[in-house]
Amino acid sequence: MSLQFKIADQVLKLGEITADAESLVHKYDAFLNLLSTAPYEFQRDAVRYALSFLLSDRYPDLETLARANWNASPAIQSRYQDVDAFLYRMPLRGVRSATLDLATGAGKSFVMYGIAAIMLAEGLVDRVLVLCPSLTIEEGLLSKFSALAGRADLAAVMLELGAVVSVPGVKSARVTTDPGDICIENVHAVYATAGSSIADSFTGRGDRTLVLNDEAHHIFSPSDTGLRKWLEFLLDPIFDFQHIINVSGTPYIADDYFPDVVYRYGLKRAIEEGVVKKPDYKIDETLENHDWQQTYAFHSDNQATYGTLLKPITIVVTESIASCVEVWNDLVKFLVETEHLSRPQAESKVIWVASGVPTGAERAKIDAAYGKRNDADSPEKRRVENLSELKRVDTRQSSVEWIVSVSMLTEGWDVKNVFQIVPHEARAFSSKLLIQQVLGRGLRVPEGLPEQPLVKINNHQAWSNTIAGLLTEVLEVESTLWWGYDDRRSKFAFPLHNIEYTLEHGTAERKEQKASAPTVRFLPQDRQTVEYVNMSESGRHALTIRHRDLYTIGAAARLMHAFIIEKHAELGKEWTSQELETFIQNGLSDAGQAKDFLSKQNLLLLQHAFGPLFRTVGSEHPRLRRVANGLVVVEMSALISQSFSESALKENGGLWFVEGADPGFTGTDSQLWEQYRRYLTVFTEYPEAASEAVKDVARRLHRASDAVFKSPVNLLYASFQPEVRFVTLLLENAEHFDGFVKSPDQGFYTLPYSYKPANTGKTHTLNENFNPDFFLLISGSNDILVVEIKSEGDDSNRNRAKLRDGLSHFAEVNGKLAEAKEPWRYHFFFLSPEDYTAFFGRVRDRQYAGWRSGLMQALADTDTAGSAEAG
Repeated sequence: MSLQFKIADQVLKLGEITADAESLVHKYDAFLNLLSTAPYEFQRDAVRYALSFLLSDRYPDLETLARANWNASPAIQSRYQDVDAFLYRMPLRGVRSATLDLATGAGKSFVMYGIAAIMLAEGLVDRVLVLCPSLTIEEGLLSKFSALAGRADLAAVMLELGAVVSVPGVKSARVTTDPGDICIENVHAVYATAGSSIADSFTGRGDRTLVLNDEAHHIFSPSDTGLRKWLEFLLDPIFDFQHIINVSGTPYIADDYFPDVVYRYGLKRAIEEGVVKKPDYKIDETLENHDWQQTYAFHSDNQATYGTLLKPITIVVTESIASCVEVWNDLVKFLVETEHLSRPQAESKVIWVASGVPTGAERAKIDAAYGKRNDADSPEKRRVENLSELKRVDTRQSSVEWIVSVSMLTEGWDVKNVFQIVPHEARAFSSKLLIQQVLGRGLRVPEGLPEQPLVKINNHQAWSNTIAGLLTEVLEVESTLWWGYDDRRSKFAFPLHNIEYTLEHGTAERKEQKASAPTVRFLPQDRQTVEYVNMSESGRHALTIRHRDLYTIGAAARLMHAFIIEKHAELGKEWTSQELETFIQNGLSDAGQAKDFLSKQNLLLLQHAFGPLFRTVGSEHPRLRRVANGLVVVEMSALISQSFSESALKENGGLWFVEGADPGFTGTDSQLWEQYRRYLTVFTEYPEAASEAVKDVARRLHRASDAVFKSPVNLLYASFQPEVRFVTLLLENAEHFDGFVKSPDQGFYTLPYSYKPANTGKTHTLNENFNPDFFLLISGSNDILVVEIKSEGDDSNRNRAKLRDGLSHFAEVNGKLAEAKEPWRYHFFFLSPEDYTAFFGRVRDRQYAGWRSGLMQALADTDTAGSAEAG
C-alpha cells in the first residue's frame, strides 16, 4: 500500500553551490529579467539551475550528482534495484550532462538561448552547438535565436556587464562555427560529411563547447534509425563534449521518467499558471461508436466559442504514417458529405503530417488511400507541401482546419490554434511519453484570448478509463490510496460460493429439416439522436448525431438479396428483393419504427436472422457448452487490494470509513490518509477557511459508525455516482444486513456470460466474465443478495446477457447448495438508481425473493442477446 512515485521526488537536487558560482549565476539577472517576463519567470530559474550545475565544483560530472542524490533520497532508492541500476540509465554520466524538463508551450527556446548567451558572455565556452531532431525544428530555432540575438536591449545589458560575447552569432552547420557563435543544426545533418562544418568546427574542442539538445527524449527513445546515432555522436571521443544540457517537454522513456532531470516545470504547474491550455478530456459518453460526427460537433463548438478571435484547429493523431493517410482520406470523405464540398475543397481543409513516406507494405496502404491530384503529384510531394503549410495554418489566409498527424513525430511545429485533439487509436495515446507528445501539439496558447482556453481530448470511449488514468498521472494527479480486506473486521465476513466451469464440446447439432422463415426484432432507429459526453472540465455536452449508415428500404432489400444469393443461390430465388422489402417494412411496423429507411445495425440483425436458413439439412454443427462443475468457497480474505486516485475521488467517487477506527495505514498511505482527515475536519468545523481543493476532497468523505459499516474492509470506495448513491442507501438501511462487501472489478468472484453482439453479422457467441458489484448478507439469515449496479437506461445487449447468465449461474449455485444441504441461498439483481427505493423497500419487508427491478424487466423484455451456449 503506497503512493505512486511522485515525479517531483525524482528530480535531482543540486544542493548549495559556492558563493562564487552563485554570484556568477545572479550576475546576469538583469539579462534574464528582460529575456523572460511574466508569466514566464520560471524560465529564469531553469537557466539558473542549468548554470549552477555547469559551474558547480561539487559535481564534475553527472555520476557524482546522481550518487549524491541516491545517498540522500529514499524515493530514488525505492525505484531502482541498486545504485548501479540507477546509473546504468544515464549513458552521459561521465560528463557534465543534465536534463531540463520544460512543459511543451513553456518556451524552451528562450531557456536554451539564455544558457547559451550567458556561457558565451562569461567566456566559459567558445562555441555552442544546438541539436534538434528535424529540419522543421532547426528552422524554427534559427528564427527564434536570430530574433533574440538581434534584440538591442539584450545586447545593451551584455555590454554593460562586460560580456566576452555580447551578441552571439547564430548559424547553421553549413558554414564554419567560429568562437562566439551558436550553431543550430538538425541532428541528421551532423552525421553527414558533405555540406557540414561540424567536424571542422568542433573536433577536439569539446571541453570549450556547450551542447544543447532540444527534444532530447529522442536521444534515449529514438523513433528511427537516424536518431539512434544521436547518442553515439554525443559520446564520440573525437569531439569529447564535456558540457551537455538536454531540454524536453516529454522526458520519458515509455512511462519511465528521465533519471537526470535537475529542473522541472511540469504540465500541472504550467496549466495552473495559465501558461498552456487546460486539457478537457473525456470521462464517459453515451455514444457507442466513435464517429466523425462527434469530433465534428466539438470542432463546430470550438468555432462558435473562439471563431470570432481566431481559426480553431482540430488535430487527429494516429499510430503510423499509413494510418495517418488513411484517416486523412476518411476525414476528407466525411467533410465532402457533411459540408457538401467538392473533393479539392475538402482536401484544402485537411492536411496530413508525417516525418517521411515509407516503402513496402506501408507504402501500398498509403497509395490505396491517397488520391493523386495530377500526374506530377505524389505522397512525398504532398507531405513536403503540408509541412510548409504548417507554418501558416494559424492564419486566416490558410484554409486548413484539420491536421492528421503521427504521434511519434520528429517534426516540430508551433501551431497555437489547436482546440481539439483526437487520439484516433489507443496506441497513439498508450504511454506517458506519447500522451505528452500528443498533448504538446495543442497546449500552446494563442494571443488575445480573454481567459485560459480548453483543449478537448476526444478519445474513444472504449479506452476512456485508461486515457484518464494516464492523463491524470501525466498531469500529476498521482495521489493513490489502497484499501481492502482488514482481518480486524472479520466479524463482518461471510463465505461466498462460486462454481467452476469448463467449456466442452457438446453433442453435435443436426438439422433434420429446413429452418422456418426468419424472425427478427428490429431495434429502435432514428435519422439522428442526441448523445451525451461528459468532459473533465467543461462537463456534460449534448451532441446531435446524424446517422450516416442508413439505407432506403429498396437499397436494403437489394443488399440483403445479394447477401442471400452469395450464401445460398436457391434461397435467393425464394426471397426476391420485392418480398424482402415487404418483410422489412412489416418488421419495422411491428417494432413501431419508421418504414422508409433501415439502419446499418438493423440490416446486420436482418442478416443474422437469415443465418439458420443457410444451414444444410442433415449436417452436423458441433457446439461448445459450458459445464458447471462443483462448488468452490470464496473467502472474504481473498479480496484483492483496490486503489483510487485523488482525481477519481474528486470527480465521481465517494469514500466511507469508520469514525475513530484505525484503517491500518503505514508510511505514505498514512500521511495521505491524515491529510484527508484534516480536510474533512476543516471542511466541517471551519468551512469558511476551507479552500476549493480541500472542499473537493472533503465533500467526498463520509464518516460511519461501526454499527453501520458492516464490511470486512478498512475503507469502502465507490467509483461512480450510481454506486455512491447505492452505498449511501445501503448504510442507511444497515440494520437489515449482517454484512456486505463491494467486489473488485477483477478477480475474487467472477462468473461467465455469453452473448452474440447485436452490432455484427456474426453468428458466433462471445464468452466473457464479469464481477458483480455487491454481496449483501440479510440479517439473521443465510440469504445473500448479489447486486450489479448500472446507470439508468443501460439496457445494452451485453447487460441483457449478464442478467440472463447471472440468474442462471445463481440458480445453479442454489441447486448445488441444496444438494449439499447447505443453508445459503443467493438472489441476483440488476439495479439502476431508479430501482433503489423499491429494492430497499423489499429488503425491509423481506419480500426480495423473485422480485424484478425495472431494469431487469427492461432487460428481459428486450433480450436478444443469444443463448448461453458458446458456438
